[in-house]
Amino acid sequence: MATGQNYRNRISKMNLHVEPKTALCDEKIIISLSGLQPLAKVKFCATMNFPWATNEQFESNAWFTADANGQLDVDKQKPDSGSYDFADSMGLIVSMELVAGKFQHIVKDISIDSSLFIDITAECVNEIISAKVERRFKNPELKSIKIDDEFVGELFYTEKPGRKTILALGGSDGNKSALDMIAAPLASHGFNVLSLSYFNDRGLPQKLSGIPLEYFEKVFDWIAGHPVTKGNDLYVFGVSKGGELALLLASRYSIIKKVVVFAPHAYCFQGIAFRNVSSWFYQGKPVPYIRIKNRSVFGNMFECMLKNKPFGYCYAYKKALDKATNKEQARIKIEQANADILLIAGKQDNIWNAYDGCIDIMNTLKESHYSKRYSLLSYEEAGHPFPLPYIIPVGLTTGVKIAPRLVLTTGGLPEGNARLQSDSWSKTLEFFRQ
Repeated sequence: MATGQNYRNRISKMNLHVEPKTALCDEKIIISLSGLQPLAKVKFCATMNFPWATNEQFESNAWFTADANGQLDVDKQKPDSGSYDFADSMGLIVSMELVAGKFQHIVKDISIDSSLFIDITAECVNEIISAKVERRFKNPELKSIKIDDEFVGELFYTEKPGRKTILALGGSDGNKSALDMIAAPLASHGFNVLSLSYFNDRGLPQKLSGIPLEYFEKVFDWIAGHPVTKGNDLYVFGVSKGGELALLLASRYSIIKKVVVFAPHAYCFQGIAFRNVSSWFYQGKPVPYIRIKNRSVFGNMFECMLKNKPFGYCYAYKKALDKATNKEQARIKIEQANADILLIAGKQDNIWNAYDGCIDIMNTLKESHYSKRYSLLSYEEAGHPFPLPYIIPVGLTTGVKIAPRLVLTTGGLPEGNARLQSDSWSKTLEFFRQ
């Protein structure tokens, strides 16, 4: 009887502190334990399912040693072993791995309408304590308007007047639902955000190839005339190929006053349709571009398969730039923009050499005595992750099997990619607020 009483007393002394219990999905969770025995060994586990893919299970774990006072702060202490090896309370979240289900189901039918729930469990000897946290993709007061006449998009907004408007442009996957995962949290921080499709959607080109820039002029006119967005300067947030597009638009349209580009490039490239066609057209003519030869892509892919090496498209982009004789024509004339510019790049990007492109842009702006603000955020051991922190586990996209013996890697290491996501996101918010 005494033994049972002592066991219940031990359970009541171990306290798991997880805050906040309910928050936006980009907010950091603080995790700590108290009431432990000095130097006690503790195992943490985290599990989650995306609300649109309930059969896909993610898990992570980490072992820790409590301090001499029986305290444990996960944000300040590196785990002894487990799914990750750096001090960060979000390590359990960003290091999750898919343990059941298929990757394809994660990127299909994405919905931001339901919250994401994460279960966090701490186990010490025979004692187990757990907590559940709710992660929202948008604040409850956020509203939206879907547009499908002159263009295809969705405006996330609140009825508070005077909010700045941000045009969000996604990358080469053309998945607007994934872009909404960025747009809605961004709008929840006090902006109007228009999430825009420009291909792979109803009434639009199926491939990112030959996209007419006149399409975006219709978007600018709508923003200028709509009651929610009119009268404000226009900001743009572009990701990857959407970053290339954002810089191109900023170089041509003075309505754009601020630009944040995540893993962009300094040049216009061939469209992503395995055809020798520019990504962008204007007045029926192709915007000058760097050609990507298919044999360079497939040759490198075959070599990676033979050598069982990770594959990425960066090799083909570098080779195309090295051999191009029209680099100046294809270069985005960013010095002609009228916008403050924030560039974000990982130094180990394996999708394309975004960091090299950002260095070219910085040199151009410096040499041209560009009058607006511009800066580059670059990150060691970081590649081409999803821009929003704490949602898509970094391991999910750094290595995706696309064929037998062929794994597509976006580059970087988990800690570097996690650092890029959290730091660049907070600085993006700060940049847009200034």
